[in-house]
Order: sequence, then structure tokens, then C-alpha cells
Amino acid sequence: MFGDSSLCPIGIDIGADVIRVLQLRHRTGQLALVAAAAAEIPGPRDAAAEPRAAAVTATLRRLLATGAFVGKACVTALAPTAVHAKSVRLPQMPPEDLAQAVRWEAKDRFGFDLTDGHIAHFPAGEIRRGSETKDELLLFAATAETLRSHLDQILPAGLQPHAVDLAPCALYRAVQRTTALRAGVPLALVDIALTGTQLLIVHDDRLAFYKHIEIGAASFDAAIAQKLGVPPEEAAQIRQRLMGAPADEPDAASSHIEQAVFDALRPTLEELARELDMCMRYYVVTFRGARPETMAVTGPHAYSARIIEAIASILALRLEAAAPLRGVANLTADTRADRSSPWTLAAGLSLYTLAEARASDAPSAGVAA
Repeated sequence: MFGDSSLCPIGIDIGADVIRVLQLRHRTGQLALVAAAAAEIPGPRDAAAEPRAAAVTATLRRLLATGAFVGKACVTALAPTAVHAKSVRLPQMPPEDLAQAVRWEAKDRFGFDLTDGHIAHFPAGEIRRGSETKDELLLFAATAETLRSHLDQILPAGLQPHAVDLAPCALYRAVQRTTALRAGVPLALVDIALTGTQLLIVHDDRLAFYKHIEIGAASFDAAIAQKLGVPPEEAAQIRQRLMGAPADEPDAASSHIEQAVFDALRPTLEELARELDMCMRYYVVTFRGARPETMAVTGPHAYSARIIEAIASILALRLEAAAPLRGVANLTADTRADRSSPWTLAAGLSLYTLAEARASDAPSAGVAA
């Protein structure tokens, strides 16, 4: 599939509203950008399955045609809402027995037949209670129908999927190459997207915690719309114009509007921060470990100073925008390293085959296509 061994697959991030496509090349220890392109998906987000799939396929074709992408091999990820995730505790057992135990546990927890579906599990860590020791595992599962529907959007665009990865694995894969990690100190990563927020905690290169929280930019827009008495579409435009502006480029003329928008957002931001705090409290209590000192933020909201400051003040934690393309050659104005956080997932997906080649690489779980 890869005629040029230095060429990475095309990473395809299909969001609720935007598709981002990015491809990297790895040669003599140096990463370089081959191509990157992004576009909004036309039509309503809640469109029926067939019109939505057609819109995604058409957008992919347009992006691939306008970029300098090489080859057809790609790696994608299912939307977080399409993946079932649970943490479970099992008695310690030999690896040969664990696979079967995981499938039985997943069938019981998720409530659907996994015969034709796919499941991945990660050892999160040991849980000691008195003299008893168990293993906590993170389970991720997707039905065969979910995977088929996802691939039905990709294949008509002329692409050849190499794998369907898990979004949290791809996010961490991209972030960890540019983030200073200290042994024994956990790292929290939060991805704020349109329809929800993903939180993952990694400890010593092990995915130890994951949760999808149903509070995202759409929740922000609903709060703004209700407070200001405007339609959700207009609220989204206001949020993107004000809250997404770089902190070093203030618009003094609209400062009073920005304050009104922030006041409208405050209750939703506080709710999101409380959810994140409860997750980290669970992690600390469960594994009796240290609380993360830093939270890397990915997605377009990594540069919304007001949003980040509000969450950081509640969590008493340092939040930093991820820079997944730092150190990558041939970047463009749209992918400049210090504003590359929105490309985190696409970059991590493009790096998938490099992770395959490294036995000690970051957590990775993909379904061969």
C-alpha cells in the first residue's frame, strides 16, 4: 500500500462540522508536511444518514483534489459518539485468558453482540483493595454496522483505508511528540469539539483514563443564543469571532460584547470544568497516584483565552494549547506550528504507521480495513 516507505498515510479527521485532511512524510528522522486541507461539511449536522454520508464523500473528494496528497492510503477514526467506552475491573489472569474475559465483559456492559463488531482494550493499571488486586481495563467497542457506515463515506472518495483508529490514541500520538513528559507524572489531554469533549489521562505512556463528556461548542452556542436572544447559527458566528480570536489580537470595539458572551458561557464552562474535575478525582482515588500537573488542549478552542482561563481557574491546573506540528518542515500559513492544535487528530492519524513500526510507541488500537 505504501510504495514510498517514507510516506505516511493520509489522516482524515471527520468532525461534526469540518473535515480536516493531513499527510506527513518521515525521512531521516525529520517529519515534513506533504499536504493539508480543511472544509466545512455542507448541510445540517442532523441530516439523515444517506445525505450526510454523501456530503462527507463529496467534501473529501474536493479536499483531495485541491491538495497535493500522495497516494490513496488513509487512516480515519470513528466519532467519539460512535464508540462505546467503559472501564471495568477484572481479576488478574494470564493474557491467554484475558481476551475471552474481555469479550464476555464487553458483551455484558455494552449490551450488543460483538461477534461481527470490534473491540479494543487497554490495561489502565492495578487496583489494590486490602489484599485483593485487580486490573482496571479500558474497553472500546464499535458494531460492525457502525464501521461499515463509516467506511461507506470513505471508499467512494477513492481512498484505501489502512486502519480505523481510536481518536484518543491518535490524539495522544500527535501530542506526545511535542509535549515534555516526566516519568511518573500523568498527562491530561482534553479535546473540545463541537458536540462534546474528550478527556484522556496518560501515565507512563499508558492510557489510564478516558471519558467523552457531552458538553462542547454546540453547548456554548446554545448558552449564547439563550442569553442574547439570537438564533444558534448567529450565536456560533459570535463565538467563533470573539472567543476564537487570538489573545494577542484583541478587538477593543467589541470588548463589551465579548464580556456578555463570556457571561453567557460561564455556567456551561463551569459545568464542563466540574465534569473534568470529577474525572481527575476518580483517577487519583482509583490509582492512588498524583493529579496531572498539565492539561494539553486540542481543537480550535485551544486558543480561546477566556475559555481556557475559566477552565484552568476551576481546575487549578495549567492548560496549554497542544502544538502537534511543532518541528514539522514545510508548514503552511494554515498549519503553522503555534496554531496547529486543530490539526491534532489528523496528524495523529497520519502518524499511525510510524506507531505500528515502534513496539514501545504510544497507546494504539486500530481496526485493519
